[in-house]
Amino acid sequence: MQLLILFISENEQFDQNKLVDIVKNIPGIENIREGEFVGSILEFEFREGEDFTTVRLSGDRETISISGLGDASLKIALSIRKRYPQPIIAVDSDYSFELVLDKINSLDQLRQKILDSSYQTVN
Repeated sequence: MQLLILFISENEQFDQNKLVDIVKNIPGIENIREGEFVGSILEFEFREGEDFTTVRLSGDRETISISGLGDASLKIALSIRKRYPQPIIAVDSDYSFELVLDKINSLDQLRQKILDSSYQTVN
């Protein structure tokens, strides 16, 4: 499965408490769970209509992984970026693109940036 991976910068960690506070205020967030999971310490789902994605904060708190590259995945990435106080970088699990999200303000703009910087088709 394709993943969208968010990070701040090399070896920099997300603030878990801040991230939890942020996602609690995003419409469409469901099933927030904190604990020791396989490879993560925070998990939740984001639902937009019939589309949904699973989001996980890694155990080292250096990355947020988002399943898929569909609309729900891209929307939750932008929602986190808008609310998190530091610049966020996004890559896909195939490393076919790397984008700084700070200057991307819409789903269409994000889709176009991904297409412009990769060889894959994003639905």
